Amino acid sequence: MDVASHWLMGSGATSGRTKFWVAGLMGVLPDLLVFIPNSFFLDERPEVNADTVTADFGWYAWEAYQVTHSLIWATIGFLFTWILFEKRGVTERLFTDNTLSARNAAIWLWLPWFIHIFNDIPTHTAKFFPTPFLAPFSDVQVDGYRWSTPWVWFTNLAIIIAIWSYVFYKRRSQSLIEEGA
Repeated sequence: MDVASHWLMGSGATSGRTKFWVAGLMGVLPDLLVFIPNSFFLDERPEVNADTVTADFGWYAWEAYQVTHSLIWATIGFLFTWILFEKRGVTERLFTDNTLSARNAAIWLWLPWFIHIFNDIPTHTAKFFPTPFLAPFSDVQVDGYRWSTPWVWFTNLAIIIAIWSYVFYKRRSQSLIEEGA
């Protein structure tokens, strides 16, 4: 999936709970943590087309991808965050709703990351970054469809439109309730 889609889905799904920029960043971090550092290890970045394979990106990309795209590692990150929030209570700068419990704050923070992984499972092929969602315990992967395939791309766009339509509908409804009160 493309970075803009990950940003928009993550920030839309957590709208009203997590700040837009925090949710968006959490939605794209699984890819940024792979490809930004990886650019330091490559002499030149490979052109991405139908013939590009994972190995074209070198050793770091696949190793990092197995961590950032694993539901196991993301769950560990969530649990660590929950514990950190319990001890430190640093949620006021990350969330729009400061009454969240540490557990709920960690859930809303990590939700875009989990959405990212679930989106990537069916939208990556076996030859180009198949999503290792059970790493390190299993190397099970799904041979999905390229996200640039037209029907996948339009489905993705429809999901983003649906999420944000709902967000704007809820905001409008809340605004009308507040005006009537």
